[in-house]
Amino acid sequence: MKPVLHVFLSAFFASLLAIFPALAGMTTPWIKRDVVEARLVLARDAKQHFAGVEIVMQPGWHTYWRYPGASGIAPSFDFSASQNLKTQDPVFPAPYFFDDGAGGFFGYEGLTGFVVPFLLENAGEGGQVSLNLELGVCREVCLPVQFSFDLPVMPGPLKTPDELDIIKAMLDAGPVAPSAELSIDTLSYDGAALQFVVVGTNLENPQIMAIPGPNDVFGTPHISARHPSSFLIEMPAWSVLDQTMIGRIVEVIVRDGERAVFQKIQIGDHRVSGK
Repeated sequence: MKPVLHVFLSAFFASLLAIFPALAGMTTPWIKRDVVEARLVLARDAKQHFAGVEIVMQPGWHTYWRYPGASGIAPSFDFSASQNLKTQDPVFPAPYFFDDGAGGFFGYEGLTGFVVPFLLENAGEGGQVSLNLELGVCREVCLPVQFSFDLPVMPGPLKTPDELDIIKAMLDAGPVAPSAELSIDTLSYDGAALQFVVVGTNLENPQIMAIPGPNDVFGTPHISARHPSSFLIEMPAWSVLDQTMIGRIVEVIVRDGERAVFQKIQIGDHRVSGK
């Protein structure tokens, strides 16, 4: 959108919102692209603003986490056409692991959503959220899908209870910190595979989703041993440049049913520790 048009729209929406303050908490209409629909939701709490994108996919279709796994297309967020905005990193819901027989991928089915917190660079002035979102939506084939959203943002302590409930629901779908309920106790490497010992209460079928380094290859994880309070999960792993994995910090999502945690953990030497 051209800058002159952005200025005109900002002025128009500012005057409209001055007359109708209830419009300050806003959502766009649902937009349909092939097998997926999406809308933009704006809200704020006492500290900051939020731009949330709700996504609904038809049954059998999926999209991807910020790291898609062995295959897939990570979502792309472009706010470059926005006005008076300082965006933060997108917040993703905890992904699920899908075993497709080719290394697996990390992502979502059905209803999901992403949240981007932001601030107004000049807190005393309004702004404009202009988002171009690109997704990969896949089943047997993958469809590149693009959405474009525009909504005005007004300064001040605005009340957006309905929209904030939508945003909170998306944020609550994210992973939590590790605890006695679910966590990785140890992570080690034996030269061929990473060994994750997952501990917790009432464990059923924990899944590991680890982000490799730029020169690493991670295979499909599999459960090697199980106990009601601990699971050993092994994942083939190697570096294409023969770089050592021991001592590195790995970012991992652990999911067991509807519980999910995000954990950063250092790789130990399995040949020394024997764990």
